[in-house]
Amino acid sequence: MDIGTVLLSAGVAVITSAVTAYLTSKLTISQEHEKWGSERAVKYAEVVDTKPAFAQNLAKQVAVGYLAIDEPKGVPISAEGRRKVFIPPNCRLVVGRSSPPADISVRDECVSMRHAAISSDSAHVFVEDLDAKNGTWVNLNRVETTSVRLNDGDVVRIGSTRLRLYLLTK
Repeated sequence: MDIGTVLLSAGVAVITSAVTAYLTSKLTISQEHEKWGSERAVKYAEVVDTKPAFAQNLAKQVAVGYLAIDEPKGVPISAEGRRKVFIPPNCRLVVGRSSPPADISVRDECVSMRHAAISSDSAHVFVEDLDAKNGTWVNLNRVETTSVRLNDGDVVRIGSTRLRLYLLTK
């Protein structure tokens, strides 16, 4: 083997190692960001349950938007009116029949325990069906793909419950 082949092999090995290390670090950073987003969503959901007024004021400052929840007939509406859930940026909130496992619970027997997920980035909100028996609908269309980007005013229907999105970012 001549010196050129040895140097070429060594160069390829060094480049391969550098690319592998770079991609591994990017993947690790991406996983950490996802973990932080999940932890932030769980902490937000806990604060919503224990100190709803504080959570609402905090969320309003940074929220991408909020969901106005219309639960089925027969479910009492609070004195404040329809329930609003603010959606912080870079989070994922599970909507379902009970909390836990859901971050946002609705009182609707037609809703699965973990029915759908509402996620956001810094400016957009998405909905994803979590293989719910009765499906997840946006306006009049069933959610068939992994996730659907929502627009201001879109109505997400799970069971008999309707969640109307109001975006705060323009």
